[in-house]
Amino acid sequence: MSASTQVMPFVDEATFHEDVQYIESLWQRREVGGVDMQVIDIDIGIGGGQRDDMPLVFVPILEHLEFVYARQIRHFSQSRRVLMYRRHEARSRFVSLPERAEELRRTLDSLNAERADFVAHGDAAMVLFEFAARYPQRCRSLTIIAQAADYQIAPHPFIWLLHELYVRLPVERIVPARVIRNTVVNYITHSEAVQNNGDTQEQVTRLPRSLIEEQFRKIELWPRVYKFSVLPVIHYFDMRNRLVDLNMPILLINRADDILSPEAKTRWLASHLQNCAGYHVLAGGDRFFMYAQDQQVTPLIEAFLGNQV
Repeated sequence: MSASTQVMPFVDEATFHEDVQYIESLWQRREVGGVDMQVIDIDIGIGGGQRDDMPLVFVPILEHLEFVYARQIRHFSQSRRVLMYRRHEARSRFVSLPERAEELRRTLDSLNAERADFVAHGDAAMVLFEFAARYPQRCRSLTIIAQAADYQIAPHPFIWLLHELYVRLPVERIVPARVIRNTVVNYITHSEAVQNNGDTQEQVTRLPRSLIEEQFRKIELWPRVYKFSVLPVIHYFDMRNRLVDLNMPILLINRADDILSPEAKTRWLASHLQNCAGYHVLAGGDRFFMYAQDQQVTPLIEAFLGNQV
């Protein structure tokens, strides 16, 4: 049989907007360390042995991209307490990875969540790794989606040098927001043909690029956010020599062709963790497969968390 390509179905636009609005409707204002923050705290109080009393914390990525967790929040909030917060994006000073980890700690303290299960996608997983290395006693388990132990993306070292220049020079005053946005979205939507039994591409669900761009356009002063809030985390992230600090059960999920977290790197991470409870690789799609392919992702997380009770 000759090779063939199936058209990938896309997430329906109306459904996507409904999920975005669902997340937006859940925000509550809380004071965290003297700072006004938006927090999601769903605690429906089911009793009678149906409930896991350990909070499930979704570690946030960029503001307005929290939709990536929408379907898992809908699902897990039916049976346990679910927490998330909207992080403050920096636009005038660098906010480091350790500072992001401490932001997570302060938020958990303010919500009286001493110990929890954690789920983190992409850049948020970098923050979670840092937090877990600092406070392992506060982590019953980690679910890591689409993130390896370091962040060296193709074409390396060109991208590394580009980031270095962006950190050191006032490029945010020169480069238009659309240029940086398009570059980031290109990486997010990158997908290669994944062969099934050598000849037919496996059908997967994708999120339309236009909807991803729509969310990015909501981020004010995007070039400054990218420089001061994103780059200080991704440019210096490397956990390869600190994995010994992570002794809690960890579930890893990736897709086969993620250019930002290549499968070879997540496979390496799985083999070097002390307590890797599972490593799953899904077919292609896009960076936000956790949302678009929730029917594959959510059962994996649910089974893993069920073993932690």
